[in-house]
Amino acid sequence: MAALLSIGDFSRLTHVSVKALRHYHDLDLLRPARIDPSSGYRFYATAQGPTAQLIRRFRDLGMPLDQVRVVLNATDPTVRDQVIADHLRSMERQLEQTQTAVASLRQLLEGGGSPSPDVAFHTLTGTPALVVSARVAWDEAFEWLPDTLAGLRRDLGSDAGLRGGPDGALYSAEFFESHVGEVTAFIPLDASAGHVGGRLPEGPVAVAVHRGSLSELDRTYTALGGFVAEQGLGSRTRTAIQENYLVSRFDTKDEHGLVTEVCWPVLSTRGEEES
Repeated sequence: MAALLSIGDFSRLTHVSVKALRHYHDLDLLRPARIDPSSGYRFYATAQGPTAQLIRRFRDLGMPLDQVRVVLNATDPTVRDQVIADHLRSMERQLEQTQTAVASLRQLLEGGGSPSPDVAFHTLTGTPALVVSARVAWDEAFEWLPDTLAGLRRDLGSDAGLRGGPDGALYSAEFFESHVGEVTAFIPLDASAGHVGGRLPEGPVAVAVHRGSLSELDRTYTALGGFVAEQGLGSRTRTAIQENYLVSRFDTKDEHGLVTEVCWPVLSTRGEEES
């Protein structure tokens, strides 16, 4: 006969807190073997120890509880292994982001501020484009944008010959200021496409090219925005900033191989403008 333990004893046995055990019970993730009908006290079987430790291991790895539930309840090992593999890949991406952030922080602390920008000047002509706009939260943008651009690529389909340039996005002032605001994903079209979907903004811009991870893109923004201010070019602050993805995640899996063009709207280019 399996021995039953109080929730406190089971907590000590498994190193899972009483609070967590109660939460797992509420979620029907790990039910007590017995609940006293009069006192409501929870009792756990010693045989439940390995399950509690599995949950703790997965939680230590940051796996969401809904995924833990899938793993524990899976009757098909393929389903279980796929959930675990997906989570491990997610952890690897987070590790890469952490390593990039640490390297960037060290560079900043060692005096490696924003790079001196190599700035060009252009006038955007308001070309036709396939566009999708949405109100997007800052933390959701990195998932929303590639998913939306992938959808636009599917919509373009066999008409890829109408493409007029690289994928891109427009970011509203509110998006930066409030970390939630309008973001527009777009694929520019050749002028022969006529009016299809929408048109991109027009007007003079100062342009800088960022090479490398998008997590470092803020440094190019700081350099370019600072240059615009210091040169007295006048910034159209309520006009969306445009990013053109010259080499995107659709082209390379190497974060360091990404190439992003940042177009900062200005009032004047002091006669240095190029078409």
